Amino acid sequence: MGIPRKILLLLLFCLLATPALAKQEWLSVAVRNGALRQQPMPFGKVVASLGYGERVDVLEEQGLWLKVRDQGQGREGWMHRASLIAKAIVLKPGERVRAGASEDELALGGKGFNAQVEAEYKAHQKNLNYASVDWMERIQVSPEAMREFLAKGGLQNPEGGNGHGK
Repeated sequence: MGIPRKILLLLLFCLLATPALAKQEWLSVAVRNGALRQQPMPFGKVVASLGYGERVDVLEEQGLWLKVRDQGQGREGWMHRASLIAKAIVLKPGERVRAGASEDELALGGKGFNAQVEAEYKAHQKNLNYASVDWMERIQVSPEAMREFLAKGGLQNPEGGNGHGK
């Protein structure tokens, strides 16, 4: 095999191997308000809130949770993988954010519940009163109150975040 052919094969190998070696080291927040949590669990203390399109560096993985550092202010914490996307989100000056779901919408979507499913259910159950459901949806529970409730009921995982959200 001549030198040019060896060089060509080496270059071809390098080109094919490059994508496998180049792992995405940063992600963008894909929800309106992404909760940066102290522990990798749904009710972990929220240490910061990151906005739609903010970029984070991935530091560690634990199941469906990623430990990240936001590129803007250097804050560190855990975010659920569903709140992040592997592409740059660029907003133009003055552009309003119309995209991006909330974390609650992502959780419901993951369970197969969305606006279309709700509309179909209401169409088939016309005699049901949804006022109580609407009232319950407006209730806001702080993360601190939720942690206190879980602790009093002995519902917190003794290993921290292991097993939550998987």
